[in-house]
Amino acid sequence: MHRLLPYLKFLMASSNQHGVHSPFIYNYITKCIYRSTPSASRHAKSIQVLLKSIDYFNVKKLRLPAEEEKLKLLIESRFPYIEFEGDTYDILYFTKSELRKLPSILSKGDCVHNQSLLLLDGIHYNKRSEEAWKRILTDKKARVTVDMFYCGAIFFRNEQAEEHFKIRI
Repeated sequence: MHRLLPYLKFLMASSNQHGVHSPFIYNYITKCIYRSTPSASRHAKSIQVLLKSIDYFNVKKLRLPAEEEKLKLLIESRFPYIEFEGDTYDILYFTKSELRKLPSILSKGDCVHNQSLLLLDGIHYNKRSEEAWKRILTDKKARVTVDMFYCGAIFFRNEQAEEHFKIRI
């Protein structure tokens, strides 16, 4: 029941690619998120977004939670060149159980670069997840955010004007 009201609010406030005026986000939505990939459709929405983003951004280094062994095997089978260890990452993927770790990771700032994507699963899963998402929206390093209800994307692009989008997927 907790998720019904937030979902209805999200639907009323969200748009599709036609409500986006940023060329970077418009391309991300139309050429990545909305792209049809039959093999990804059997996975949860946030995993679909992750797989499509890996392909779209030609990711070399990916940070996954340690307990996500099945997801790691899936990614290795599709993208054998991906590295999971390193100092900085192209994409950092966090599950809803890890959202509490985000402030410490963002405060360090050394694991992300200007083109990094932070992808968060379950941003509307419960009140704690929503609070963590709202805190991230206020972080100065988070230049562009995309709320897709099932997951959230944060970009650190210094050249980008600060913008926040709510996009239906």
